[in-house]
Amino acid sequence: MSQPENIKIVKLNKQQILDADVFSGISPKSMRQVFGSWIIFVVIVAMLVIFAPDMSMSFIWSTLAVLALFTVAMFAQSRIAEGWPAVLALDEKLLVVRDPFKREFFTVNPALVTQAEPTVIKPNKKAIAVHLDPQQLSDADKNVLSQAVWPRDDQLLALAHFISRERACEKIHTFVKSAQ
Repeated sequence: MSQPENIKIVKLNKQQILDADVFSGISPKSMRQVFGSWIIFVVIVAMLVIFAPDMSMSFIWSTLAVLALFTVAMFAQSRIAEGWPAVLALDEKLLVVRDPFKREFFTVNPALVTQAEPTVIKPNKKAIAVHLDPQQLSDADKNVLSQAVWPRDDQLLALAHFISRERACEKIHTFVKSAQ
């Protein structure tokens, strides 16, 4: 049987996420692109409203206020510096997201990983399944796995955004082979 240390839940800080190798998730680059596109959209809409004929000042100011509020809310919610990683590697461990808001991750000993493959979480969410060797999992490990958003006895699931699932799985396989 394995040690309970094989799988545990850890909370990362911003710097640890920045130092990690991200295999899947929303990268900081993608976050900056989305936010930059939003700013361009805001400027275009603001210009249209300001220069449109026969608009009342109350409509113009209320539109600009709503755009400003949404921009502030978007900036406050986003993690432009760190992104929203789903699967990453840090300190020779593989990490799969548990709660992105709290920066909680399952940390997995790479020796437990048998494969990573593209999958779909019902009804239509693209994801990556990190399969674990069930013979090496203790009851304590399975108990930790049961705390996942999509609990499974022998795998961890993570959503895949803005990156090919196949490419992310190849990166995971390469990491697992190099860690052994």
